Amino acid sequence: MTDDSKRDILDVTTANVPPENQPQKVERPMVSPQEGAYFLDKFLDQQNEPESTESMNDSNVESQGVQTDPTNSQTPSSPEELQGNIVSALQEIYDPEIPVNIYELGLIYSVDVAKDYSAHVTMTLTTPHCPVAESMPGEVELKVNSVNGVNGVRVDLVWEPPWEMSMMSDEARLELGLL
Repeated sequence: MTDDSKRDILDVTTANVPPENQPQKVERPMVSPQEGAYFLDKFLDQQNEPESTESMNDSNVESQGVQTDPTNSQTPSSPEELQGNIVSALQEIYDPEIPVNIYELGLIYSVDVAKDYSAHVTMTLTTPHCPVAESMPGEVELKVNSVNGVNGVRVDLVWEPPWEMSMMSDEARLELGLL
């Protein structure tokens, strides 16, 4: 059978498909890659933690190789210490297009901590048309709020002064091959 006109061909574009067999459009919530990665990391961190550190005695802790950090569960002793903890947390947020964290990129202009341990973060983005312009400030707010001792946070997204490559740290430039 070399003649195409004699073949049995099913034309699916003209087939009458009953409505109950047609694909249904399902509304699914949209999550940005940054949000998804943040929540996945939190989930995986919970999976790796021991069930209860209170039930372990010292010899059991040593035998399992678990190191306890007494400062991790305590509130910071000063706003300056809290500021350092916030900066460390911000260094865990990476730009989705550049493999460098937003702090080293120079996107964080200031981190201020008041006496009541509330935080104020002033930040920018590489451009107003950045694909994460809507989600990045929210991610920064979530990350700062997750720092132990923070008593509220305000994130301001500013465009003045505009970001430029000279705001990157030497580590960021080295990572991007600009040094």
